[in-house]
Order: sequence, then structure tokens, then C-alpha cells
Amino acid sequence: MPTRKLLTYLYFIIMLFDAFAVFFPDIINRRYTTYFPLPILMLLYLLSVKKINWFYVIGLVCTFLGVVFFSKQFYFKLGLVFYAVGVLFYVLICLKQAAIISVKSVIVATIPFLIIYLVPLILYADAVQVDIFNYIILYVFFVGSFFFISSLIYFNQRNNRNLWLFSSGILFVISTTIHGYNMFFGYVKIVQFFVIITFILMHYAMYRYIIHK
Repeated sequence: MPTRKLLTYLYFIIMLFDAFAVFFPDIINRRYTTYFPLPILMLLYLLSVKKINWFYVIGLVCTFLGVVFFSKQFYFKLGLVFYAVGVLFYVLICLKQAAIISVKSVIVATIPFLIIYLVPLILYADAVQVDIFNYIILYVFFVGSFFFISSLIYFNQRNNRNLWLFSSGILFVISTTIHGYNMFFGYVKIVQFFVIITFILMHYAMYRYIIHK
């Protein structure tokens, strides 16, 4: 079996282990499964390209550091910062293709963007602790920006490559929104299950966008 295909299977198998560990913590330990997907995706990417996109590599590394620090209560804020920086590099990747976006598209898409950005903040504002509120705003802003730009790119130039980007943006918004619910309104296992699934699928979709010819 080709190495890339093997790594792809391994990526999704670990995704399922990590997600089902929510329901079976005595059988599957998330202290291990949580940290494996992104390094595997990085290796998969390096094997898939001849010329490295350093913005993507830095974004993926920062996201991995976000995963590491976010899981440590004492470094929670640092985890949010790394998450935000990781998404920022995804945004910068998208901006390289932003020349195809018309002014009309930007105006039309602004209202949905504001809804996506502001509604979660309004819903979660009272539940978020004051000391982390600014970190949450920073992270959500970059997530919203990523979705906004990826949507504009797809609807201005519909092709398979941009569909991967658009899918990544949608999954990112879903993952962030439902994760916020679990963090600020009470932990629900089925919600956490889908947080994990959408988060890992989002990064795979972004990988497919990056390597697409």
C-alpha cells in the first residue's frame, strides 16, 4: 500500500478513536489520540508536495501547539493564541487567491459574515469569563475571516479545489461554534464527539485544498 494512502487511513482511524474516546474513556485514552492526527497530516503533506507552502506548515504547527496548550488548564490562553495564529496563516493563504473576488461579492457576503461572527459572541458573551474574553474574540475573528474569504473564493470561482477550501471553512465554523457551547454551557458527550470529527475533517479539507493541482 502506498505510504500516502496508509497515512490517510491512519489519520481517519485515529480520528475515530479520538472521537469515540469521548464515550469510552476507560478503553481509549485521549491523552494519546488527541495529539496524533496533526503530525500525521503534516507528514502526509510533506510526502504529497515537492514545493513546501511554508504558510501552511506554520499554520499547522501553530494549530498543533494550540491543541497541546489548550488541553492544559494553566496554558489555556496560550493555546487560544496559537489556535488564532494557526487560523491567521490559513487566512493569509486564502488572501493570495483573493484577487478573483469582486467588490460586489464582498458587499453581498458581509451580512452573512457578520451574522456568523457576531451571533456566537452574543450568545456566549455572558458565559465567557472576562479574563479570556479577548482571546476568544481574537480566535473567533480569525475563524470568521477564514470562512468569509473561503466562501468568497468558492462562489467567485467554483471548482473542486475551492470546494475543499469552502468545506474547510464551513467545518471550522461548525467546530468552533459547538465547541463554544460545550465549553460555556455544559459538557455534552455527543457534542464533543462532533467537535472532534469536524475539527479533524476541517484540517483534512484544508490539506486537500493546499495539494490540489
